[in-house]
Amino acid sequence: MATRSRAAPTSIVLPPPPDIILPTAETALYQHTPSPSARVKAEWEPGCQPDEVYDRVLPSWRAALRRWLVVRLRKEKEWMSAWQGRVRTTARDRYFYWTAVFGTHTFFLTFLPMFFFYGFPDQGRNMLYVAGLGTYLSSFAKDLVCTPRPYSPPMVRLTMSTHHHEYGFPSSHSTSAVSIALLASEWLFRHRDQVGWSALLLGWSFLAVYMVSVAGGRLYTGMHSTADVIGGSLIGAICWLLIAVFGAPILAWLDSGSSLVPGIMVPLILALVHYHPEPVDDCPCFEDAIAFISVILGSCLSSWFMATHPSFVSPDRVLGISEYHVTLRPLVALVRVLVGMVILFAWRFVAKSSLLRVLPPVFRAFSSLLEVDLPTRKHYMSAQDYSGFPQTPVGAIPSFVDLHGMGNDSPSVSTDNSPETEKSAFLQVGDTKSSSLAPPGSGTSGALRQRKAQGSKSQESKDASQSISVRGHRRPRIKFDAEVLTKFGVYTGIGFLATAMIPALFDLIERRVR
Repeated sequence: MATRSRAAPTSIVLPPPPDIILPTAETALYQHTPSPSARVKAEWEPGCQPDEVYDRVLPSWRAALRRWLVVRLRKEKEWMSAWQGRVRTTARDRYFYWTAVFGTHTFFLTFLPMFFFYGFPDQGRNMLYVAGLGTYLSSFAKDLVCTPRPYSPPMVRLTMSTHHHEYGFPSSHSTSAVSIALLASEWLFRHRDQVGWSALLLGWSFLAVYMVSVAGGRLYTGMHSTADVIGGSLIGAICWLLIAVFGAPILAWLDSGSSLVPGIMVPLILALVHYHPEPVDDCPCFEDAIAFISVILGSCLSSWFMATHPSFVSPDRVLGISEYHVTLRPLVALVRVLVGMVILFAWRFVAKSSLLRVLPPVFRAFSSLLEVDLPTRKHYMSAQDYSGFPQTPVGAIPSFVDLHGMGNDSPSVSTDNSPETEKSAFLQVGDTKSSSLAPPGSGTSGALRQRKAQGSKSQESKDASQSISVRGHRRPRIKFDAEVLTKFGVYTGIGFLATAMIPALFDLIERRVR
């Protein structure tokens, strides 16, 4: 471990590294509503720097994968643009615009607690694991190869969310839609004797339409190429197959009460966070991955907790809605979801606010005690480079129509929530290639950044002013190292509460009332 000179923390600033590529123009055309009169906006997105940048920064094997995918993109852009021009209508725009909601990560994080609130914990856990695994693998692949979305122009993107600025390959919507559709199809087949063949075929038809609408809609809306959709669909099928084969043994192990459950799961999830590839551009894929696998960890710990505390009320005992009188079912369903969501949002507010205040001083104390620079991911500011803690009040509850943004708990120094504010206007590029996935800490250390800052103030001043306003870009959002563990803690708690404590609370209250 390299030692560093101890220096007093400085105030929050934006000192870009010496080797920086600044975007000189927006790189994609977005339409954010399906209305024929909607304005098309030019917006920045990752993956669109010159190919030489990625060849220089990425390890050779990652750069080779990217080059192969980019060649396909360039071959597809003309026919995709022509095809989009032929098939787009107002009715289809509305259909694919709204069906895209049902493939977002945050939709599943919002929808999945209902399984536990309404008394279906085993189905909820299987769906959580297959959706979470797919989200992590697709996010991992996105940051691994750093490919752009289909070139725009000539394509025009139709998307609801203003936060949807990720890499292209693979399509996470396709991953989620395929894995969930296959899992639900498997459930229907297992219960074919109870539901009947007519209902089975009807259910399969509905799931096929859902899968094709979400995955195929990514081509229609210009958000993904054919390679993106095929790759995402394959990942989704693999995730379903893994859960179909290993799901039951895993659930049995989690319910065994073995001390190996937390002993293995906590280090495993932390390792998945630590070794998630570092992208060249500032991409939100990493935040999506943290959120979902942290919820999975919370669910695993809740299963272990219930097994080791048999006297505690088990979620398996939560009454299903069908067990209530028909006149009470709507009321019980509404009360459960309202109470459950209020508890989850309250936890999010308290946990996020607390962790963002506690973690930076802890990081600095460890760094001072060990006399080393703690590892920090690229695009994140080390606690050694700012004083105090991030001033980030939790915003209002996100709107349903902006689902993808709901998972973003990262603090921002600006009150403007536009894409330009939330995307870094500068891109950190190293001088040498990494020979690995470049886990956190592979970038420039805090002390080294300070020394470079002191030696090149005039150049930094010029570059910093550029980074704040590049073709209309506002001040970039600062991301702090404490955000990573904050998100980990917040979403682990959400998983634990949603899968164990809240259902147990429902059971306790309702049985006493009855």
